[in-house]
Amino acid sequence: MSRKQYSRYVLVVDNLSSSTPSSDIQYEFEDAGKVLHVSRDYKTRCALVEFDRASDAKYAWSKMDGFKMDGRRWKVDWASRADFELFGWRWTEGRSPSPRRRSRSRSPATPLDKDTKRRNSHSPERQRSVSP
Repeated sequence: MSRKQYSRYVLVVDNLSSSTPSSDIQYEFEDAGKVLHVSRDYKTRCALVEFDRASDAKYAWSKMDGFKMDGRRWKVDWASRADFELFGWRWTEGRSPSPRRRSRSRSPATPLDKDTKRRNSHSPERQRSVSP
C-alpha cells in the first residue's frame, strides 16, 4: 500500500463560500508570501493555492487554517495527488529535476584570446609537435 503524498508548495482550501472569488483567496494568502496561482472549484467549494516557496506555504498553512471569510471557516491543508487530479494539475512533487546535460564542447563559453588563456593556466606551457 502506498503512502499518501502531499505537496510542499500547494495548499488546498476547503469550505469556501460560493461567493468567494479566486482574487479574494489570493489576496488573503499573499500575506504569507508570493502566490503563483489560485484555482477555484465552485462545485466542490475548494481551491488550490500554489506558493513560490515551501516555507511560505508552511507559514500560510499555520496562519490560514480556520480563517473565516464570507461566513465560512476555511479548512486549509496540504494538497495531495488526489487534489491535483481534481483540478487537472500535473503532480510534480518528489520528482528529481532532469539532469543537466554537459556540453560536448570543451571550449569556454566565451572566446578568450591566447594571452588570456596562458595567464589563467596553472600548468606549464606546452606545445604540440607537428605530425608528419
